[in-house]
Amino acid sequence: MEYYNSLKPTQALILLKNSDVPREIYLEGTICLHLNNPRRAIRVFDRLLELDSTWCRTVISDLAEASYKAITKGRNFTANLMLNKILQYDPEFELEKRNFFMGDWYFDCNEYDSAITFYEAGLEYDSTNMDARFKLAQCFIYEGELLPAYQSLRKGLEIQEHWRFRYWLGKVSFMLAKERLENGNFSSAELYLAQVISLDLPRVLVDDAYFLLGDIRLAQEKYKEAESCYIKVLSINRFAKSRIVREAEERLKIVKNMEVKS
Repeated sequence: MEYYNSLKPTQALILLKNSDVPREIYLEGTICLHLNNPRRAIRVFDRLLELDSTWCRTVISDLAEASYKAITKGRNFTANLMLNKILQYDPEFELEKRNFFMGDWYFDCNEYDSAITFYEAGLEYDSTNMDARFKLAQCFIYEGELLPAYQSLRKGLEIQEHWRFRYWLGKVSFMLAKERLENGNFSSAELYLAQVISLDLPRVLVDDAYFLLGDIRLAQEKYKEAESCYIKVLSINRFAKSRIVREAEERLKIVKNMEVKS
């Protein structure tokens, strides 16, 4: 303690090394934390808790404080290391807002499954964190879980009107509509297409939505409604000659033939 208090931590660590006294092991760990040597500190704390588990609360408190300081200083790897160790010591420990830090860490590492776990926990603590809610939706998209992504985006749009939530809700709604259509679930596909059309963003998907809706009506032999959808596609693209325009014109010919036959 004399060495430590006189700013000679290296000498203090030499004296504490290989001690079997819990209080001395704990002191060694805290000195390592103050010297920004988290790996050694964690090894020391592991040894301490194997010897005497009653120090667990104290060690977790120290690591939690150190992780907060690491986050504020931008030492993200260190913060992640300590927070993971805290959860190893106590899986029920409440990270609170630090869940968002962990979510961002795993999001940037493309470990979306882990990011989802932390974002969801963080939003339980603070449901108004819009950046976390948006990234949560992105994680679901990357994991191919479109329905949770849709729900997250809708909730975000309810909390705050923002173009990126509208844009991505439109994209996800369209993807869900195509998925439902491929599975033959017309009624569900119609609902998601209606969502795309009502959002009007991204606009590039609105004509696709009308086109798919026209295909549904054609399959249902609702020729007038199908015709209306295809005409809407042409109206949206009246100054373009894109692929969808050519296909809509072909569909209109089919619809008119079917109307004549019926």
